[in-house]
Amino acid sequence: MRTDVIWEQLAGKGLEHLILHRDRTIQADSLAVGMIEGSTYRIKYQIVCGADWIVQKVRLEDLLTDKSLVFVNDADGNWTDEKNNRFEELKGCLDVDIQITPFTNTFPINRLKLSLHESRAIAVVYFKIPGLTFSKLDQRYTFIAQEKDHKVYKYESLDSGFTSEIKVDADGLVTDYPGIFKMAWKQTD
Repeated sequence: MRTDVIWEQLAGKGLEHLILHRDRTIQADSLAVGMIEGSTYRIKYQIVCGADWIVQKVRLEDLLTDKSLVFVNDADGNWTDEKNNRFEELKGCLDVDIQITPFTNTFPINRLKLSLHESRAIAVVYFKIPGLTFSKLDQRYTFIAQEKDHKVYKYESLDSGFTSEIKVDADGLVTDYPGIFKMAWKQTD
């Protein structure tokens, strides 16, 4: 199954076009362009995960600087680069969070399968744009409401104190991240 999504970035300006393929694995291919924190970006990324929504591989390319990163996860939260160099500081992270996309919220939302009012803290590999720097970031997701056509989750960055209530559709894709992202279009074939 193929799903195409376009998100509008509201904090700064930008657009993202994501192509999501779901079969035995889940594969995302996306291009995001825009401006954030006074800098322009043009980022291409690919993410592969299993049917359990645990990220197996992420590739990010900064098309303005030609810098790229490839990270591989052994499904237990042990991360290496494409040359098999270990990142001990990322140990235990099962998800990734790329600053300029709401798509990466889909991984923990679908993987955790939280019940209504249930909450869970997680650690993610956080990629900051521009610059393609990375670090471990502690987050919490709480399933706070089931509406007719969407669910609402409270997202918390446990490191910075930032919180937001995000709406997702039946596929776990963000439809509204208030003041930051809004889904502009979606089509599933």
